[in-house]
Formats: sequence, structure tokens, C-alpha cells
Amino acid sequence: MKRYTFRKLINDIHLWLGIISGIVLFIVCLTGTILAFETELILLFDKQDYYSEKTGEPLSFEEIILALEADNNVVKDFIYFKDENQNLQFTLLTNEEAISGKPARGRSVQINPFTGEEIELIGKTKSFIHTVEELHRVLLLDQKIGRPIVGVCTIIFIILCFSGLLLWMPKKIKQFIKWKFWKQGFSLKMKANWKRVNYDIHNTFGFYALVPMLLMGLTGLLWSFQWYYDGLEIVLGDKLGKSRFDVSLPLKTDHDKIPTINYTALLYKTDSILPGENVATRVTLPLKPNESVMIRKKRDGFFTYDAADKLQFDPYANVLISKSLFKDEKIGGKIASLIRGIHVGSFAGIFIKIIYFLSCLIATSLPITGTIIWFNKMKKSN
Repeated sequence: MKRYTFRKLINDIHLWLGIISGIVLFIVCLTGTILAFETELILLFDKQDYYSEKTGEPLSFEEIILALEADNNVVKDFIYFKDENQNLQFTLLTNEEAISGKPARGRSVQINPFTGEEIELIGKTKSFIHTVEELHRVLLLDQKIGRPIVGVCTIIFIILCFSGLLLWMPKKIKQFIKWKFWKQGFSLKMKANWKRVNYDIHNTFGFYALVPMLLMGLTGLLWSFQWYYDGLEIVLGDKLGKSRFDVSLPLKTDHDKIPTINYTALLYKTDSILPGENVATRVTLPLKPNESVMIRKKRDGFFTYDAADKLQFDPYANVLISKSLFKDEKIGGKIASLIRGIHVGSFAGIFIKIIYFLSCLIATSLPITGTIIWFNKMKKSN
């Protein structure tokens, strides 16, 4: 009788947890592959919602805001992009919401930068992406049912990553120094029979995608378990996705009216303080007297972090009163700011996003190749 070894135990854990969670992990990883390029897909296939044909010079922000606020609206904030043909995104409050002083999400609208007209959204791709997100997060089930199912399977996925790594390693430590091990561990034997090729695809590609898969899994638990969310905030010492909690600063002034803002001067100062081409700049306006204007700028670049630098201005004097740069934050604060980007792969430019996309494809294939390995072993034992 063969001795039941630690490696055999790890193999059995890897096998049975993979079988138990295989269908759910296949769905979650497949939808994750699509969501890796969520923004790009929406902008490509719903282009009519987000881009307008140039019909002249862009209108000034003052002109657009004046027109929007003439119709019982108050502009809470707006975003403009590096491509002048990309529509401006405004968040509008009703006069009642603005006066109440209570937090309000408002209504998001796309505005043609050349005519100032609101774009009537068709959004078929965005609707499809929303369905994919629901499938990814809760399997299209009620949240109370779907979230824990996906969460438990995500924990299993993390265990599978670590157990797979242990199985990938050689049985004996001394084999680490042998070229044969590294050659086998990092390559596919394409001239071998299909069973061996399938095994190598599962084993080798799984190792290549290990780090992104772990990052996806460890951050994915945030959407399933509140205790995990709260615990990670304690560990990092900061609020996750903390830009959502940014607010305008109160000013030490005594004005009874909201100022008329000189956007040209303000944004010129912003570019002089934060040089470099922007991918998106959000301008948050004061809703009552004696509040700052907050400007958050994301910069463009192949490896640029998906995080904004933040400036606060006194709009009465166009004077900078606060500057918060992403590069100056502590490591915990940086991770907290980038947490969603770390999950979907958008945290450091298009190159990382491509790596995540390929890793998601590999993760999607693992339940399939793993099941084939299991069937082959079952046939061999019979």
C-alpha cells in the first residue's frame, strides 16, 4: 500500500476543490476576461454616446454651465478628456438637492462640447456590460445568494492558486538547481500526445498567470464579504477607493454668494502645477459660498497609475490652497486608491491590462484543462 504523502494531500485538495467550484470559476473568469476591457468596449461600440463630430470650436465651460443651470439644474461637477471630440460628462443636481446640503449622487449627462446639447444615450454595449458585471459578481442571482457563492468560490480559487504552485514545484528541493526542471516547468511539449499537451497547458500557463490571478482573487473578495472589506481598510490604514470621499474644503472667508469662476485661468494654473497631458480631469464646483473648487487630474501614459492628483483652489481669488499628489501617499494609501484597478487590471496602464486579459483567459481555461486531466486519470485507474 502506497504511503499517503503531503504532496498527495495537496493534489487531492486541488482536485476536489477544483471540481466543486469549476463551473462558477469558469463563469467568473470568463466574464472577467470581458470586463478587463470594459471601458474600451463601451467607448468603441457605444461611440455615438461618447464622441461628437467637430462642428466648430468647443464651447467654453462657462457657456455650457450657464445653459445647463438655466433649466432648474445645478452643476455639481464635470469631466473633460484629452480628446476634444469626446463628450463632456456633467453631474447635475436639482436646485432642491443643491440647497438641501445633503449628499446627492445627481444625474450624469453627456454633453456635446461643440453645441452644448445633451446626448440621448443608446448604450446597448453598456447595458450588456452591466449584465456581464452582474453575472461576474452574483451569477445573476439575488445578491444575498450570489455574493456568498462567488465569495466562497473565490476563496477556493485562491487556495487552488497556492496548491497549484506547490504541485508545480519539484518533489525534491535539489531539483530546483537542475535545468531539466526549469525547462519542463516553463515550456509546453507540443510534440507529445494531446493528454500531455493539455497537462502542460494547465500546469505551465497556470504558473505564468499566478500573480495576476492571486491579485484578482484577493481583491475580488471585497465585493463578497463586508468583514474582508473592513479588515483590508484596517490593514491599509485608509479608505478603499478613497477618491469617492473627496470633498471641497471650507474657506476662511466671509462671502454670501457662490463666485463666478474663471475656468480658463483656473485650468491653466492646474496644468502649470500638474504638467503633462491629461487623460481625464474632474472639476468639482462649490455648491454654497466659501467652498473651494476641487480639481482631480489623471495623467496619460503607457505605465501611468490610474489615480488622480488633487488640487483645491480658492475660487474667489484663484489661489491654490491645497495640493495632494498620488506619488506622495503612503503605500497603504496608494493601494487603497488603486484597489478597483488592481482587481480589473487598470491600475497601471494598458500593458498591465493586457497581462490581466491574458491571465483571465488562462484562468478561464484552467477548469476545463483540469477536468480533462481528472477524466484521463479516472480512465487510467479503471
